[in-house]
Amino acid sequence: MMTPVSRSDGRPGGRGGAAMAVLAGLALACAVAPLMADGAAIRRHDADPLVAALLDGRGSLSFALFAGLLGGAVGVGWGVLATALGQRAERRLMTAATRLTALPLVLMVPLAAGLLGGGVGILALTVALAVAPAIAGLAHAELNALMRREFLTAARAAGLSEGTILRRHLIPNALRPLLAAGALALPRALAAESFAGLLGLGLPAPLGSWGASAGLAARLGDPLALAAPALLLAVSLWALCAFAESLRAQGPRSGNPRP
Repeated sequence: MMTPVSRSDGRPGGRGGAAMAVLAGLALACAVAPLMADGAAIRRHDADPLVAALLDGRGSLSFALFAGLLGGAVGVGWGVLATALGQRAERRLMTAATRLTALPLVLMVPLAAGLLGGGVGILALTVALAVAPAIAGLAHAELNALMRREFLTAARAAGLSEGTILRRHLIPNALRPLLAAGALALPRALAAESFAGLLGLGLPAPLGSWGASAGLAARLGDPLALAAPALLLAVSLWALCAFAESLRAQGPRSGNPRP
C-alpha cells in the first residue's frame, strides 16, 4: 500500500494560519471602518489616513475575492480540460496558456477600463481573463505531478477500474492542489486592480481602492496619505500569497489504493 509523502513540514500550516488571521483581521477592520468615521455620513476627506485606507479596503478586498474566484475557476477549469481531453488538446491548450502567461496581460486591465467605461463587471472580467492563463499552468502542473504519484500506479497495478481510480483516488487527491492553484488568483486579482487604480483606471470612485488612493496620494505628494493604503495593500498581498502557498505545501490529502 502506497501513501504519498506530504510536502508539509509544519511550518507552511503555521504560516497559513497566520495569513488567515491577518486576512480575517483586515476584513473585520474594513467592515467596521464606517463606525470609525466622524459624523453620521462618511466623509472620506475628513477621515484620518488609516480610516480612509480601511474604507478603501472594502472595495479592494471585495473585488479581489470576486474577480479572483472567477479567474481561479476559469484557470483551474482550463487546466483540468487540458489534462482530460487528450494529448493533442492538452498540447494546444497549454501552449496557448504558456504564451499568454508570457505576455503583460495586466496591461489589459487599465486598457479595458479606459476603453469600455470602467464598470465593475468589465473590470472583473478583464482581471479574471488576465490571471486565468497563469492559474491554468499551475493547475495543469499539479495534475501532471499527481498523475505520476506512486499510489495511482499502485491502484492501476491492483486492477482497479479507471472509474474507481478517478472516484476514489484522483478526485479526492486533486482537490487540495487545484484549490491551492486557484487561490493564487486572489493576490493576482488584487495586484491587477491596484495597478489599474494607480493609473486612475481601477474601481469606480464610490467603491474605493487601495491602488487608487495610493496613486492619488503619490500625485499630490502626500506621504502620510500614501503610507496607509500602500501598507495595507502589501500586507494583504503577502497574506493571500502565504495562504495559497500553505495550501500547496500541504500536498494531496491522501492516497491509499485499495483493491
